Amino acid sequence: MKKVKRIALALVCVLLVGALSGCGSKFDAKGYLNALLDASYKGDSKAFVDMKLGTEDEAAKLYEQGIDAEMSAFLSGVTVSDELESEFRDIFKQMLGSVKYTVGDAEKQGDNYVVTVTYEKMKIFEPVMSQYTEQVTALAAEWQANPDSMPASEDAMMEEILVILRDCMKEALPNVQYAESATTTVRIELINNVYTPNQRDVENLETILFDTEAASQF
Repeated sequence: MKKVKRIALALVCVLLVGALSGCGSKFDAKGYLNALLDASYKGDSKAFVDMKLGTEDEAAKLYEQGIDAEMSAFLSGVTVSDELESEFRDIFKQMLGSVKYTVGDAEKQGDNYVVTVTYEKMKIFEPVMSQYTEQVTALAAEWQANPDSMPASEDAMMEEILVILRDCMKEALPNVQYAESATTTVRIELINNVYTPNQRDVENLETILFDTEAASQF
């Protein structure tokens, strides 16, 4: 199912909204990036507010907008019940909130900064997709053997398949495993006197925080 590959989308919109003027004294690039990551992945606004990037309500709104974007991409072209959509929304929040990262030192390079991030890749998709594929294959065989058991509409069929994915993710999340720690960098660039995370680096971080390569096999 193609849309499964799109679950771990970047919350780039949240990160890029967080922008701090380059005016003033010393810029805390490490604290800045940590505040953005905590707000976008964990829904934790404390550092976001402390860094004066916005209010608690604004941070919460940005976080929800990021989840909205993720849900919109995941369910593009699919109609599901409000209950199932709400369940997936909660699953995404739990998955994003379970990422492991530590923001390290920032190195100043001219007007810009390069911030080191230590992370442990979440191995969520490999067990989910393995179990999901096995169960969907069995369901398809059941439908083929007994056509009368097939749902009456394509939407109903998709919902039944997504219920399997939901259950696989719910089962995997409490016992999720992580790879050994590794490091990457995120550039914080001064553009038009505003500090902004480099979009390509943000997208790369989103990719390596999850075992997205496992999802791409299906």
